[in-house]
Parts: sequence; structure tokens; C-alpha cells
Amino acid sequence: MTVMTVTGPIPAEQLGITTIHEHLFSDLTRDYSSGDRILNNPELTYQELMLFKNAGGTTVVDQTTGGLKGHDNDILTTKHPLAVKEMAERTGLNIVLGTGWYREPYYEKRLYRMKTNDIADELVADVEQGIEGTDVRAGLLGEIGAHFTWVSPVEERMFRAVARAHEQTGITIATHALFWPVGLDELDLLEEEGVDLKRVIVGHCQSFPDHSYHAEIARRGAFLAFDRLGSPNTYTHTTDLGLIKQMVDAGLTKHLLVGHDVCYRDDYVAYGGKGYSYIPSEFPNDLKRMGVSDSDIQQMTVDNPQRALSGEN
Repeated sequence: MTVMTVTGPIPAEQLGITTIHEHLFSDLTRDYSSGDRILNNPELTYQELMLFKNAGGTTVVDQTTGGLKGHDNDILTTKHPLAVKEMAERTGLNIVLGTGWYREPYYEKRLYRMKTNDIADELVADVEQGIEGTDVRAGLLGEIGAHFTWVSPVEERMFRAVARAHEQTGITIATHALFWPVGLDELDLLEEEGVDLKRVIVGHCQSFPDHSYHAEIARRGAFLAFDRLGSPNTYTHTTDLGLIKQMVDAGLTKHLLVGHDVCYRDDYVAYGGKGYSYIPSEFPNDLKRMGVSDSDIQQMTVDNPQRALSGEN
């Protein structure tokens, strides 16, 4: 089985240590206008990615989809896929780039007028030909988001389009489900469209810190992403690790994926954060101190990403 990276397909077994949810270049200022919410410095991005590589990391999954690319900077608009590809070539990392649309406040107005199948056709083209007319092919449908507590009508259309693109291309779907168990509503929509939930990653699961929610996602067969790891807030950091330990103790390690979701400048090591490198450097020892085995850590950082991104059993 292979996985599509921005430089071409690779065997799934070459993914190595994988962070499942990151952003290299993105713009979150539609939620709140602040320079901290724009990532658009290639040199700084390179330096931060090299910290990940030098710590033993191999693969970065960049879930920067439509709307998150901003509108005033070349890197964040027409050159975005090419900038990500250049970063892969420069660092030697495997980078998987997602496609789709983030959530409604970030949608282009044309999406309100488009039919579901027309949106799906655009996504299929991104996967099979290249994103936005480039030769950089998407290796993931995501992140595809919803409002905090509900899926809006146009977001429902987007989820159905993503499901139909998945059916045509076979690549994995990753969602954005923040602060609320809306991930279950997302799974309902995808399942209605015939998606095998084993090919779905529900994002930001740690943001709703309830083990029963996490266990239900796993019971339905999907993957869970705990994807803001390495928080400088001690309480948040401890809570996140505790939620992962609960999943391991419940025998659900095979559903776990991990990432950092670097999307603010203060996530960078250069600005005092943990950057992209916490998972390969500090995460294993933090879990070992809690009694998590090497095999469980290997499963969530190496084996599960291979299965999630390639569709292997």
C-alpha cells in the first residue's frame, strides 16, 4: 500500500514516526485578527521542521485546507502547494498535504451555490491531478470542519462531497471537531454516504475531555486524533496525556493518532512552544512514566498512521 506525499507516492511502511495534524503555512485570522495566527515564514518553518527531523520524526501530515490559506500572501494562496512541496524537498521529510475546506466561516461564497457532486469533483481533481492546478497531489481529505456544537447546512454539503470524493479516490478523511462531541455527528454524515469509518480520523478529540466520547468513536471504528500535544499549560498537558492513557488502558490503542496542530506562531520552539518536535523527542518518555509500553507508543506514532493513511487493516 502507498501514501501520496507532496513529492509523490511512497510505501506506507516508509512513513516512520508521523505527526498526524500540522500546518506549515496557514492563516487563522478570520476567527481573530492577530499576527500570531499567521504562519508564512518559510525559513522559520524550515528550522522548526528540522527540529522534528533531527529528533527522529519522518512524516508530517499538513491539514491546511481551503480557507486556511488566507488571501493576502502568495505563500498562502496560489503558491501554497508548491511552498509545501519545496519544504519537503528541502527538509527530506515526507509531507502529506490535505485538501477540502476547513469550516463555514472560512468558506468561499461560491461554495454556497455549488452542488454536492460539483464540490466532490473539485476534490477528486486535487487528489488525482494536483491541488489548485499544480502537480502537488493531495494525500488526505481534511481537515474538514464543523461549527463547535453543530454541523451547518453548507458544512453538511461539504461533508457529503468529501464522502463522495473518498468513494472515488479511496483516500482517508480527517475532520475538525472542537470542544464538543460533534465528531459523532460528522461520523453519522459520512456513514450515511457509505464511508467505511475505519478510513476516518476525528480531530481534536482532546478538546472534549470525555473518555466515553472517545471510546464511542473507537467503537464505531474511526481513528481519534489527540493533536494539540506539547501544550505549555501544565494542566492541559497532563490532561491530554491522561486521556491517552485511558484509551490505552481500555485496549483502544489501535485507534489513536497524535499530532501538535502547530497553527500559531507561539507554538514554534522559536517563540517558546514545543513546535513539531515534542512527539519524537519528549512524548515517549512522558508516556513511559505513566506506564505506557514501548509497543503502544510505537503503535500510535508509527503503525496507526500507516494504517490510517493507507487503508491497511
